[in-house]
Amino acid sequence: MMISTLTRLAGAGGLALMLTACMDVSMTVDIQSEAEAEATMVTAMKRDMYDLMMAQSTEDEDDFCADGKLAEKPDVMECTVIESGPFAELQFDSEDGESPSIEAIGGGQVRVSFPTGDLAESLAEDTGAAEDVQIQAMIASMFEGHAITMTVMGGPIVDTNMQIAADGMSASFEIPFVDLFGSDLDLPAELYAIVQK
Repeated sequence: MMISTLTRLAGAGGLALMLTACMDVSMTVDIQSEAEAEATMVTAMKRDMYDLMMAQSTEDEDDFCADGKLAEKPDVMECTVIESGPFAELQFDSEDGESPSIEAIGGGQVRVSFPTGDLAESLAEDTGAAEDVQIQAMIASMFEGHAITMTVMGGPIVDTNMQIAADGMSASFEIPFVDLFGSDLDLPAELYAIVQK
């Protein structure tokens, strides 16, 4: 859901790269039982960038919020996509298999994982940053202050490599966009959290 959306935008060229740089993306997986979950992705884009994208879009291009609910705020357009149901039926808008994995592991526990090992490499390749130092520098300034945030909630967190909230009832991890293009970014192959139901 998250990775396919980002790479689709980033891979569309210079304008899409600029638009992606002005976005914040958050994905929350709320475990509702040992068999069902609700996944929410919110993509926030600066209003002026949204207007520019809409002015230059064509009918055959992906809509910023084709599958979600668009909310207009003073300076930001927010697209919210919500999916809920049995784990196996959640699609996460993924076209490349790089989507969160949710599975019951016994004892009332549910494991949620986000594949992250190839995220930086995928974005760098799709935007041209992997081979161009000037593009890397441009991206660093454009992406400043924007991030991808992943959260797992729905019960006590019993194990995770993410950051556990003070109440122990959720775990989150934030990846600043600028770090995705930094040579020193060391993401694990996956981010995960185990929820006790």
